[in-house]
Amino acid sequence: MAVRRKSILLFFVHVILWLVFLSLPSIFNQHSNGFTFHSFIEDFFEMSRWLNGLFLITVFYFNYHISIPQLYLRHKYLSYFLFIIGCFAVLFLLNFILVKAEIKIFHTEGFKFFGTGTNFFMFIIVFVCSFTIRTYEQWQSTKEQMLNTEISFLKAQINPHFLFNTLNSIYALTLIKSDNAPDAVVKLSGMMRYSVSEANQAKVSLAKEIGYITNYIELQKLRITDKIVITFEISGDTEEKMITPFLLIPFVENAFKYGVNSEENSDIWIKIEINEHDLNMQVENNKVFVRKDKDYGTSLGIKNTKKRLQLLYPGMHELKIKDGKYDFTVSLFIKFK
Repeated sequence: MAVRRKSILLFFVHVILWLVFLSLPSIFNQHSNGFTFHSFIEDFFEMSRWLNGLFLITVFYFNYHISIPQLYLRHKYLSYFLFIIGCFAVLFLLNFILVKAEIKIFHTEGFKFFGTGTNFFMFIIVFVCSFTIRTYEQWQSTKEQMLNTEISFLKAQINPHFLFNTLNSIYALTLIKSDNAPDAVVKLSGMMRYSVSEANQAKVSLAKEIGYITNYIELQKLRITDKIVITFEISGDTEEKMITPFLLIPFVENAFKYGVNSEENSDIWIKIEINEHDLNMQVENNKVFVRKDKDYGTSLGIKNTKKRLQLLYPGMHELKIKDGKYDFTVSLFIKFK
């Protein structure tokens, strides 16, 4: 129903714009002689005005819907050039016939500034407008497709990164034959189910995304020792708020990647504050010694997340990262769309 109302509204907008555009010659013509409503109506409804007007309308929509997509956008430039020449020839022939039929087209001195080129001038405007609008829409469509492709690629990079880290955690539990290993598998199963069923969408419920992070942290707790102190705080209402999936987890992953070593004391502090129109996330961790082979994917995940934020929340986010000698701090602000 909403689509139908939008189509009807668009139709009336087109009608009004065409009436205004096609009345411009009559308006200029009348202003040159002293405007009167009766003479304006008489001039506006001349046969030549409407014949040229119908031709211009036909050129606009034919160029917009057929010629540009079928010729210009397919790089058939010669054919498109011939189409333009053909349209101009028809316009010239139409007005030649009207003049030969002694139809009085321009009957005031003031309007002679445009002379017989008035219709040609309007033809140029129509052609340029239809070409500009159609090619701009094509550019926007191409840009959007590239954006969606790039976002899908970035998400595909982040998901295996998470799986790699989590499987390492479960592997560590199985090595010590922990009774928590089955519970870890169940948590991982739930998280992967979320990844498949929910995260393929452009936006997901913030409550589900927070739940995903919570499960991740609980899963990590199963493998760490008492030397690691984890503080995880959530405040605010998540109801009716949407967010891009997998946008927050890379920073949490990074904290566990660089802040966990069973032989060292360290703190990991994660705070998510949810307001009515925005979200603030703070992640801090002490830097501990990690094996070089554990660095795989960490910088890639944060780099890709930075790019996703730029693509999906332009002008609506602020990300500050402090990479100190002994600690790593992330401060992220996101304004909900």
